[in-house]
Amino acid sequence: MTCKTRFFTVLFLMLFTTGSNAQPVSEKLNTIAEELFTLKDPGAALFVCEGNKIFINKGFGVANLKTGKKITANTHYRMASVSKQFTAMCILILQQQGKLNINDAAIKYFPSLPSFASGVTIKNLMTHSSGIADYESLIPEDRKVQVSDADVLQLVSKSDSLYFAPGTRFKYSNTGFCLLTQIVEKVSGLSYPEFIKQNIFIPLGMKHSTIYQQDSGIFERAYGYHKDNSQWQFADQSITSATMGDGSVYTSLNEYRKWIRHLWKISFTDSTLNPLKPHAFIKKGLDYGYGWFIAREADGSTGYFHSGESTGFHNIVYHNPQKKLIVVLFSNCDDDRVSQAFEAITNVLKIKLKDIPPGESLFNFLGKIYGD
Repeated sequence: MTCKTRFFTVLFLMLFTTGSNAQPVSEKLNTIAEELFTLKDPGAALFVCEGNKIFINKGFGVANLKTGKKITANTHYRMASVSKQFTAMCILILQQQGKLNINDAAIKYFPSLPSFASGVTIKNLMTHSSGIADYESLIPEDRKVQVSDADVLQLVSKSDSLYFAPGTRFKYSNTGFCLLTQIVEKVSGLSYPEFIKQNIFIPLGMKHSTIYQQDSGIFERAYGYHKDNSQWQFADQSITSATMGDGSVYTSLNEYRKWIRHLWKISFTDSTLNPLKPHAFIKKGLDYGYGWFIAREADGSTGYFHSGESTGFHNIVYHNPQKKLIVVLFSNCDDDRVSQAFEAITNVLKIKLKDIPPGESLFNFLGKIYGD
């Protein structure tokens, strides 16, 4: 976050907080969103609940500037890296079905991987601890065609080393999750979109949630935008937008909240399979499960969260099972407003993560983790 951005974020929080203490939580949340996401611009969808109390569940702004279609709680957004929690669950489902083991070597499924990657396991791929090169750094500069998951395997198969020995460090990796989708397909005999549909989306009643595939329809789709010289530019796709495992889920507020409540209900007899348990250490006060960052709140409870950043989209999701608290913020614009909004929302809800640096928004903090 730049000094200028930080100044305006602090100013926004000060202006919002002044005189708002008497407002009900629902009104405060609505005010935050309305201040940041205007009616005629690309905007956001916000859901916040605590227990059975829904504070807000609505859209702000426009999903498609060409048609003027408004954002609602049924608008389907590209999840970007929020998708990784779904990819991880597909692997866990296959283990529960007895079709693989997360301690299997990845090279068992990908003989083309270099021999120096022989120690990498499926679990390493799920926890960003594989050491395999990030495929985005391997894409030729002159490439024009979108990269697929299969292309990712080809790119990393030509790499010359690991970043570090498997399991010894955490380094955020989109590569690992693109390999996971291919393991799902090899083991299940189904395409990844079909597997996730049959095993997650349909059972949970997420009937319109889907995996992005070129030329396939997406229900109530939000398109992505980027602001350039005060003008909104269509920015829905990039060269990496076609990979599936690391960022291709489309879902809505109304369907995503079913997913979180499902996570709270799952009973794992083996804690090594629980996505909400720490499986990789990042730094003091911050761990990683399978598709989830994990941190202790100041009151001793545990928060689970993940953001998603891609061309035209910024998202962040947060939940605390002990408090029965869920915060979901999806945006079809890739500017800093999601960060500002989420910081103001956590202020209203009194969410305070114990070891996150004071004065730093969670969205921007995670952005640094991705880049480390």
